[in-house]
Amino acid sequence: EIFRGYVGDSSAPERLARDAVITAGPVVIGPGVGPVKLGPLHYSNWWADETGYQRPVELATVRLRNMVEVLSNWAGYVSNPTAIAQRGATFIFDETGQMEYEYRHRGVLTYSETMSRPLSFLAPYLGEERAGNPLGLGDAYAKNTRGRGILKPLGKAMGLLRPIFSVQNRLQAEVFGVDEDIRSEARAKIEASVRSHPAVLFTYGLSPFSAEAVALLKCSGAKFETIELGPEWFLLGMEGSAMRAALLDMTGQSSLPHAFIGGEHVGGIFSGPPGGASGLAALSESGELSKILEKAGAL
Repeated sequence: EIFRGYVGDSSAPERLARDAVITAGPVVIGPGVGPVKLGPLHYSNWWADETGYQRPVELATVRLRNMVEVLSNWAGYVSNPTAIAQRGATFIFDETGQMEYEYRHRGVLTYSETMSRPLSFLAPYLGEERAGNPLGLGDAYAKNTRGRGILKPLGKAMGLLRPIFSVQNRLQAEVFGVDEDIRSEARAKIEASVRSHPAVLFTYGLSPFSAEAVALLKCSGAKFETIELGPEWFLLGMEGSAMRAALLDMTGQSSLPHAFIGGEHVGGIFSGPPGGASGLAALSESGELSKILEKAGAL
């Protein structure tokens, strides 16, 4: 249960509202699961734009807030110390002090048979919907979960290497003798493909990021064309290197995949060109992806 508080839970609803801010000494978390400040240090969680489920560290943050609240107001919350459970438990008493409901667990934090939705046992009294999600926060995780997981922070970290990849991109093209004429031909092929299809994805065959982009678009129900430049950037020939260089010239983005929807470049899977679109995963999280796909006739 402790572990679940840190890694998240795909079967549980959100626990923090988007405008919630939690302060515990020098630590300030929020709004929502976004920025975290520790004195002069601050950072943003890579899952901050994800919605509809209990995000990593979200429950642990709620527990931190509750601990500060209870310890700061102990006398008000604990009217009868003898009723405090030494392990995980839930008790409900009626107005006369008679026990109406009891649940005990050997674990310290487990206080319900269904911890993802701990108040489910109250469904006969509150109704299924309210008992399952009493806070009424986001609870739509089951639809499309592509664009999440460990690839996301890795993809964002790769963005830090953009200047290096840009230089390598151009050097590779030079090694293969890609001159201006070859580069222009590659660009013409790319533009023709983008004009001919409502959505086009340029990929590497062995890239996990490309595979995730393909899976995300498929889960979105998109109709799209996939154009593979080669197995990976270090296995490209002259034609693949020319197209890769042309894509960099056109978009300012050195890495693949490249997604074009309705003739517009929307980035890769987790990032886009400087000052441009934010990538397919972010568009999916915000709900914008389905809108631009529909507008382009790609749904």
